[in-house]
Amino acid sequence: MPHHALEILLTRPLTQAELHHAAHTVPLAANHDATRLMALWPAKTPTAPHTDCADA
Repeated sequence: MPHHALEILLTRPLTQAELHHAAHTVPLAANHDATRLMALWPAKTPTAPHTDCADA
């Protein structure tokens, strides 16, 4: 299953409690000062255009 990588930039560092609360909703990875967060989110694969051999 494909995923999108999400990067979230914050204007202030998260407190430990805020990071803990957010990580219960979506698994997150934070940088050393908790101003950038990364998450993976499920993505849908676009379907390929249908090709019909009878039209060729």
